[in-house]
Amino acid sequence: MSIMRVRFAPSPTGYLHIGGARTALFNYLLARKNNGKFILRIEDTDFERSKKEYEDVIIRDLKWLGIDWDEGPDVGGDYKPYRQSERLEIYKRYADKLIEEGKAYYCYCTEEELEIQRQLQLKEKKPPIYDRRCLNLISKKKQEYELEGRKPSVRFLVPYKQLEFQDLIHGKLSIDTKLVSDPIILKSNGVPTYNFGVVIDDHLMNITHVIRGDEHLDNTYRQLLIYEALSWEPPFYGHIPMILAPDRSKLSKRHGATSVEELKKLGFVNKAVINYISLLGWSPKDNTEIMLINEIIQKFDLSGVLDHPAVYDIEKMKYFNHYYIANILKDDEILEALNKLEKLNEIKYNLDNNLKLEVIKLEKSRVYLLTDFFELFDIIQNEPVLDEKILNDLNTIDKNIFELIINSLNNFENYDNMDKIRDYLKDVAKNNGLKIGLVYKPIRLLLTGKHEGPELPKIIYLLGKEKTIKRINKIKEFV
Repeated sequence: MSIMRVRFAPSPTGYLHIGGARTALFNYLLARKNNGKFILRIEDTDFERSKKEYEDVIIRDLKWLGIDWDEGPDVGGDYKPYRQSERLEIYKRYADKLIEEGKAYYCYCTEEELEIQRQLQLKEKKPPIYDRRCLNLISKKKQEYELEGRKPSVRFLVPYKQLEFQDLIHGKLSIDTKLVSDPIILKSNGVPTYNFGVVIDDHLMNITHVIRGDEHLDNTYRQLLIYEALSWEPPFYGHIPMILAPDRSKLSKRHGATSVEELKKLGFVNKAVINYISLLGWSPKDNTEIMLINEIIQKFDLSGVLDHPAVYDIEKMKYFNHYYIANILKDDEILEALNKLEKLNEIKYNLDNNLKLEVIKLEKSRVYLLTDFFELFDIIQNEPVLDEKILNDLNTIDKNIFELIINSLNNFENYDNMDKIRDYLKDVAKNNGLKIGLVYKPIRLLLTGKHEGPELPKIIYLLGKEKTIKRINKIKEFV
């Protein structure tokens, strides 16, 4: 049996979104589970929308997720080139072959003519299928069109039949090809359309299995017909159900971050994202949820892929993220991720790594996103601005309490012990007949400029004596 070869073939017309990441992951898992090869191919023939920067982002995000490939535009391989834009002559050669064999034909129709035909068919409540008006054009008519400056595209001649195939996820599927319009396979500028380019590439790259979203089902029928016309054995196809929003509507940005780039900036960790995405439409037989990538590979099987839509819930993914931060990632790994996240979000905290590690140690059981650590980073690095609202709040507090707080914190020595800080503040309140809130409130406002936030003893501990006293003493300027 030949080695399994699968591929992920994104178009670099935008960022890598959740659906694309899942498709890449499922193909990667299938290859690794079966000791096969995973190929990255860039389908960049949409010259108006394809951009090198998007290709770079896709490659970067796949690597961030921990998905690597055996062949691709950046690593080479026996079947290069791996960008469609570098394979145009190959597509033309096979289009010419189909024309010579009477399985494809030149079409001179303009977009305006095709749109008129489509609207007429819709008005007559007929399916918008090309009427093959260019199928049997005589040479004289072709010459007339060419003198007009028309450049022909190439259409595939769909044979009318009942076409069926065995989908790896949905089982047996079929269609009456009379409902399939003759597709353009080569545009007038010599660029292949998706359905043609993907067949040629998949065949020449010896792709054995194609796993993709079920929005491609209609494309699969067209591709199978092209395989048949070229007398090639098609790969096995498996179509993954689509991903919906929690309200079962089409997933969009209003449902939260939907691209890997957005998830990174929000503070998700790669291991948690991979774990969560792996469960969008698949579940292991033992129903385990928390799994590292090696365990996912070991358990992955197409028989576990569901035949109904998956639901993307960013709040549930936050739970996965929290679990990984709190229980799986080492503090050094979190620190490395945080330092990278600062660069990604174009912010800079001039804090010693040891201090950051102290924040991580204290906060990792509480946070859900890496960016949650930034709240304490901000407090430590940046003195609060005592604006008019804060000063008004401070002025409602008895001045004697300020004097008590300043003296107490000046006299306190154990700033390196958070438990002693907590106990000391309680004693200050108790010994002076005050509620603990009356002691906490002014200290918090002076240290952070906010009414709420992380636990106050934790803030004092991380700031240390010098910064704490400096900020507390600022009140002398205003009362």
